[in-house]
Formats: sequence, C-alpha cells, structure tokens
Amino acid sequence: MKKIISLFVVVLMLASVSCKQKQTVVEPPLMQTSADSMSYVIGLNIGRNLMGLDSLLNIKAVCEGVRDAYLSEPKLNDEVARAAYLKYMNYDVYERTKAFETQFLADLRKQDRKFVATHSGLTYKVHTLGDMKNTIRNNRDTIKMCYRVLDLAGVVVDTTYLKADTLRIDVGAMPKGVIEAAKLMGKGGHIEAWVPSALAFGSAGCDSLNVKPNSMLYYELWLVDVEKR
Repeated sequence: MKKIISLFVVVLMLASVSCKQKQTVVEPPLMQTSADSMSYVIGLNIGRNLMGLDSLLNIKAVCEGVRDAYLSEPKLNDEVARAAYLKYMNYDVYERTKAFETQFLADLRKQDRKFVATHSGLTYKVHTLGDMKNTIRNNRDTIKMCYRVLDLAGVVVDTTYLKADTLRIDVGAMPKGVIEAAKLMGKGGHIEAWVPSALAFGSAGCDSLNVKPNSMLYYELWLVDVEKR
C-alpha cells in the first residue's frame, strides 16, 4: 500500500511540473516496440554526453561508427583508429580552439564596438585609463590590483572581491595576456579583457584555479598601484 501511495505522489509531482512548464501535453515519439523506445532514449543520452564532450563532432560519422561496430565491419582498424583519436585530441585541438576563440571575439566586437583587439588576439575595453604617467615599465615591476576572473560559462575562477583585499604581484608572474592588459593602463585604471587560451594558461591549464586546458578567460582588472624596479 505504501509503495502504491509513493508511486501516486511521484506521478502527481511529475504532472505538476509538466503543467507548470507547458499547458499542452507533449506526446512521446511513436515507437513500434519497447526496444525501439529504449534505443531512442539511449541515443538521446549518448548525444547529450557527446555534446558536452565536443560539440564539433560529426554526428553522421558517429552514427556510422556505431552501426559499423554492431555489424562488426569497422572502416578503421584499431591502430589507425588510435592514431586518428590522438591526432584529434593532441594536435588538432589548437586549431579548433583558435578558430572558436577568433569567431567568439569577432562576434563580441560586433556586439560591443568599444572592445578592440591587439595583434596578439587580446580583446579589451578600457573603462578608465588611469594615470598614464605611472604605468608598468617592465616585467620586473610590482603591481597592486583588484581583479576578477571568469570562464566562458560565466563562472568565477578567481577574485579578490571575496577576500576583500588586493593582490600584490610581480608583473612577470602573471599570464602573458594579463601582462599585456595591465600595461594598457596606468595607476588607477580599470579594464575588461578577454584573454585567449594561448595568452592565459595554454594547454596546461591551471589546477589550482580549476582552469581546464585551452580555456579562454575573462579578466576585469583595477590597477591600484605600480612599484617600479
């Protein structure tokens, strides 16, 4: 009896959620057999997982690979398949990343004309130039700054806000793109910058900040002070 009541409650909850989301009832795809329905559900889950893994995969080729595996008629032997996998994951990744970042930043500049790009690919927008007579002279200088760093999903990677503090650091200890951005302003300056992965933490990523390899990052920087050396 308890199991029946629990099942009834679950059904009511699902019905309530469905009603809140849509007033119309969405019919499931018409399948000939239960096995067909199950196969479709597995396909959906595989597709969603693959999108999370790499949205650039060729879905037709994926389906062809699944079919060939079922028929035991692979077009590539294990050695060739392994070589193709390693090439895609280790060598082609840079070109894919660069193409994505280039398009993303180009679209950003179209949406907001205040963003400009440097020759290196750094894309930035200056809010306040600061005192241009007091700028970073070389990478041995020490600066004091406030900042926040976000990934492409908008998740905060690092920030001084949570610490209610500023960071004092040697300029040369920062990623190349951050150095370039910091040099664009003077003491008291404020800048936003999208830093391509090659100018951030590159293919190594950053374990301490949980930054994955080949990740473009967004920086917002306030240059509080510059100590020249």
